[in-house]
Amino acid sequence: MKQLADRLRAALSTPGARTLLIALALFLLCTAVLSQRTEETSLEERIARTLSAMEGAGQVSVVIRTRETSGGGSTGLFSSDAAKETVPCGAVAVAEGADDPLVRMQLTQALCALLGLQASAVSVVSASGGGL
Repeated sequence: MKQLADRLRAALSTPGARTLLIALALFLLCTAVLSQRTEETSLEERIARTLSAMEGAGQVSVVIRTRETSGGGSTGLFSSDAAKETVPCGAVAVAEGADDPLVRMQLTQALCALLGLQASAVSVVSASGGGL
């Protein structure tokens, strides 16, 4: 085991190996960030399509703000400190039909229900005449 550790240490001591290791770490980090962003965009698009189907809403665009929370705590022998979860903390919807107070209220309620947010964390605004 000591020989393996010595060999690994020697291999990583070369500048090329360190550069490769750093590049690999950056690649994995970027891939994780892009994957998370793709999931958020997909959720925004799905919700926008759903809200656009509501009577009177017209075309709707949605932006969701998220934050990372840690699972924290421990249960018995195992600690879940490393477990992190991305959760919505706010949302904005821009809708063609949001001039109508009833439509605005229904869109707000739908966003709250879909994302598990309080109404104070959701804003629904009217789209300008130029479309979305």
